[in-house]
Amino acid sequence: MAEGIEALVALDDFEVLSSTVIDGVLEVRVRSTFPTACWHCGSVAVIGHGRHERRVRDCSRGYPTVLIWEQRRLACSDCGRTSRERHPAMFERRSITRRFRRQLFEEACDRPFSEVAAAHGITAYRVVEAFDSMAANELVEIGSPRVLALDESSFRKRFRFNTVLFDPIARTALAVVEGRNQHAAETLLFGLSAQVRAGVETVVIDCHWPFRKAIAEAIPDARVVVDKFHVLRAVDAAAHRVRLRHGRKPRTDLAGRDGGISRQHNPRHDPAIYRARWTFMRRAHHLTDRDRDTLNTIFAIEPAVGVAYWMKEAFASIYDAADRAEAERRLAVWEHNLAAANLLELTQLWRNLQWWREQILAYFDDRQTNAFAEGVTNKIKVMKRRGYGYQNPQRYGHKVLLTIGRRRTT
Repeated sequence: MAEGIEALVALDDFEVLSSTVIDGVLEVRVRSTFPTACWHCGSVAVIGHGRHERRVRDCSRGYPTVLIWEQRRLACSDCGRTSRERHPAMFERRSITRRFRRQLFEEACDRPFSEVAAAHGITAYRVVEAFDSMAANELVEIGSPRVLALDESSFRKRFRFNTVLFDPIARTALAVVEGRNQHAAETLLFGLSAQVRAGVETVVIDCHWPFRKAIAEAIPDARVVVDKFHVLRAVDAAAHRVRLRHGRKPRTDLAGRDGGISRQHNPRHDPAIYRARWTFMRRAHHLTDRDRDTLNTIFAIEPAVGVAYWMKEAFASIYDAADRAEAERRLAVWEHNLAAANLLELTQLWRNLQWWREQILAYFDDRQTNAFAEGVTNKIKVMKRRGYGYQNPQRYGHKVLLTIGRRRTT
């Protein structure tokens, strides 16, 4: 039995004397077999004068495991001082082994701290301490990314955000900083070495002006590309507002039974237009025959809704262009038709997006998006919710980077 436990424990320079399970805890009594020396002067002229039982928590093996180390007391003949034997696998004063601490760190990178603590029957403080002590040293050095992406994720409630810098090609997060203003973005970008910044060709962002100003300061020669998804979502939202406005009944037509207003019998919106939301938002090449019939019905009721639909589809077709020249031509046609459409929501939207015209068209010079960054942002939100939030910004930043994959390979 002792031989089986010894193979299971697999701790060099130790021999297993006995093992037993007490109250669901596997207690393994061990004794060291390595040569002894004085801890103070290094002399080997030492004699033993008793042993001290030291309980050390080790990696779980079916049960929570505790090593009972019969630690030798030593007296040095040269310096006359006393000490206890030490081993690299054991901390000097801590009650856990180094490999158990490493196991806690590895699990804490992928799971909430409280969940790891509950799995091993220890306090969350022990897991947090292991994570904090090892996290900074486990981050790999930043390489030479050609493309960077900037995106924000919420850190705590009350509009507290962190900005995350990504390498979408290497599919990893590079750095995290508190805030989502120009200063936060500059902190991330200037945190890269001058050599790394010189090798960056493209930076992908959403339509957030502080990020654009930070890029102009830190990497003025980099190409700025506005994320395709954010632009199309803004256009779709404007068309959606047109549908809502034209589907809303005038207040003079809202008289219900007995001259009153009853939402149950007199809905505020035209049912045919109101219920066509998801059909209206669907792309034209995904429409079924039934969808086309539905849209033709509401377009006959409100022609402006039809104009809004085809305007958003025409804008989406810009991203289907084969090259930048064709994209510029399609965008020019769309701008010309915008004036004829005379839709307030789309006009106001383009009044803001026109300041991003060059960055929108830059997509056709380097077809990069924020898809990876958005996916990671969602993963960060899941991580934060599973951990019931984080109070320490530095710990949160390390958790994000290590969870995403900026870790040393073991």
